[in-house]
Formats: sequence, structure tokens, C-alpha cells
Amino acid sequence: MSKGRTFNHISRNHLSRILASLALVAVLALSALSVLSRPAAAQDKAGGIEREIRSVEALRFEALAASDVPALDRLISSDLVYTHATGWRQNKAEFLSSIRSGELKYHSFTADNEKMSVYGNTVVVTGHASAKVNVKGQELDVGLLFLEVYVKQDGRWQLAGWQSTRPPAP
Repeated sequence: MSKGRTFNHISRNHLSRILASLALVAVLALSALSVLSRPAAAQDKAGGIEREIRSVEALRFEALAASDVPALDRLISSDLVYTHATGWRQNKAEFLSSIRSGELKYHSFTADNEKMSVYGNTVVVTGHASAKVNVKGQELDVGLLFLEVYVKQDGRWQLAGWQSTRPPAP
């Protein structure tokens, strides 16, 4: 009898350990799935933000080509720092004024080879741009490398910074 009790006692202990181990494995598996699904969710969110930025960029490029100052006013942050490839630096009021006056007239503006990095409510975009523009009476057809910064303010993405430079000669 003693052996039977011992066997039953050991069996219960053994069963308890097995159940505890299975519970631990289940918890670890669920935790791993949760952790593994976060990057995918973050990537989905970043992908959605990238689509939003591309949409805002397209609107901004259209507004530049149309000299649509009211549209640009909505798409640009009040903190804008816009540095042209020549080193000419403008704040929002100066940039919009130069568009309004015709001192700066974009005929076309396109971007490619863009890379976006999302940091919460800030997105940094780098890429290549082509612009046909009249600057102070001089017609230019330029290729640019650029870095731009978008921030989410008042529930919408706005351009807060633009920095461009001419690419090196081939």
C-alpha cells in the first residue's frame, strides 16, 4: 500500500509539474507571439504613415507648381525652415511670400528614390528631386538631393524642414 500511495503521490507531483510546465510554455508562447506581432503592427503603422506622407508630398508638389499659396499654407508648419540648394534659407512667411510674389515660381517638382524613417509624430524623408523653377527671373532645371522633415501637428502632417543640395558631378 505504501508503494501505491507513494506512486500516487509521485504521480500527482509529476502531473502537477507537467501541468505547471505546460502552463509556463503556453505563457511563453503567447508572449513570443505578442512580441513577434508588434513589429508587424509597427510596420503596418509605418506603412500607413508613409502613404500619408506621400499623399501630403503629392499635394505639396501640386501646390508648388500651381503657386497655390493657401494650399501650401495648410501643408507647411509655422516652424518651417526651408533651405534651398543655393543656401538661401527662408521661414514659412518668407517662403510663401516668394511664391505669392512670383519671385519663386515652380513649373514642376517631382521626387524619387525616397527613403522614409518614422519616429512617432516625425518623419524624415531623403531622396532625389527634379525641379523646373524660375528663381528671381532665372529659369532653372535642377536635380537635387534633399532631406525633409514632416511633423504631425493639429492632426495633420506638415512640412517643417527642407534642405537640398546639388548632387555631385558624375
